[in-house]
Amino acid sequence: MPTATPSSTPSDPAPHRLLSGAGGGGREGSRTGTVTQATTFTATVPHQRPQVHPVAPVAAEATQGVPRWAKGVVIGGILLAVGMPASVLMSRSMLVQSALMAESSSKAAMVCTGGEGRAIDGSSLTGWLFGGSYFSCGDWETREARQQRERELAHNAYMARQKARQMGQ
Repeated sequence: MPTATPSSTPSDPAPHRLLSGAGGGGREGSRTGTVTQATTFTATVPHQRPQVHPVAPVAAEATQGVPRWAKGVVIGGILLAVGMPASVLMSRSMLVQSALMAESSSKAAMVCTGGEGRAIDGSSLTGWLFGGSYFSCGDWETREARQQRERELAHNAYMARQKARQMGQ
């Protein structure tokens, strides 16, 4: 019948871990050319278990605070509450930019120069978030007036460059 070593008996409260290994390998002697034996070592390190203090179940729940799943639910709710409206506003901004870009290259007599993105169903929060968007033009300009404004802007920029060049000489 095999006998147990003292470190592995179940009554021992702190079993020991055994570390062993070979160090160095074979070495040659300095002048004789003989090989010496490999050196081995064995070390035991006591295994430390954390100390558990008996605590009443009610006191343990009171010291834990809010459960981890509840924190995740709260953080997720906050992220959704901030992220959803931000994504809707960003989507509407891109809708306005694309509509204005399409209008600027239009050959129509009246051209939209400004507007805003609106909710299709703005009567409720869910309609605002999930109902979709459309572009509503607020500022109109005739084609001739727009071309005249662009010519004036280009002329003003040219004159400013000429003035800066004369001041630099």
